[in-house]
Amino acid sequence: MVLSAVENIRPVVGQRDIRFRLPNGAWQHSVMSIGGASATVADAVQELREIAHSWADGRHGEPELLIEAALRALCAGVDTPSLLHLAALNRCEHDLAPELFGRVMDELGFGFHPPEDYWEGRLALARWWASEIVGGWLDPAEGIALIFYNVAEAYGRCEELNPLIDAVAAHWENGGPQRSPQEITAQLNQIARELLARIPPPVPSS
Repeated sequence: MVLSAVENIRPVVGQRDIRFRLPNGAWQHSVMSIGGASATVADAVQELREIAHSWADGRHGEPELLIEAALRALCAGVDTPSLLHLAALNRCEHDLAPELFGRVMDELGFGFHPPEDYWEGRLALARWWASEIVGGWLDPAEGIALIFYNVAEAYGRCEELNPLIDAVAAHWENGGPQRSPQEITAQLNQIARELLARIPPPVPSS
């Protein structure tokens, strides 16, 4: 069982890899090389957030991707209960990875729990991506593209999304970028802040 396995995980640091020995004597290997500079806690959490940016929209990664990211995060010093469980999964337990990764998101403070209503969930997703942009965890251009193509195109014009739709329309009507990258980034960050102001936080399910 995963719960009993992680209680006795012991990290062993080598020149080229990091391995975890489980109570049954088997070795759980990470695929990272540590011959160079070690990842920081911030780097590891950022990697998990980047996976979550797609995960929140239902584009779930392969279990191996989640487990390897969990191993790297543990080696970097990230410590949450579900992260330990996720990193210790063996091949027979890969079906547990999605649920455990969702718990990891919650434990690290960036969990996403949309309302049951589909359209309310779409707006909640737009708000979550916008909050990641404003917080500096999601590239503004990538984040605005996620919101536009995955929410605004399907949802259409509404009070909450109009600033985003207008900005994208103006961008293409003018034939593409007419300003410096810094000005474009500032505008995208402003759009994200407007979305946060216009879209109310989702009401937690009872």
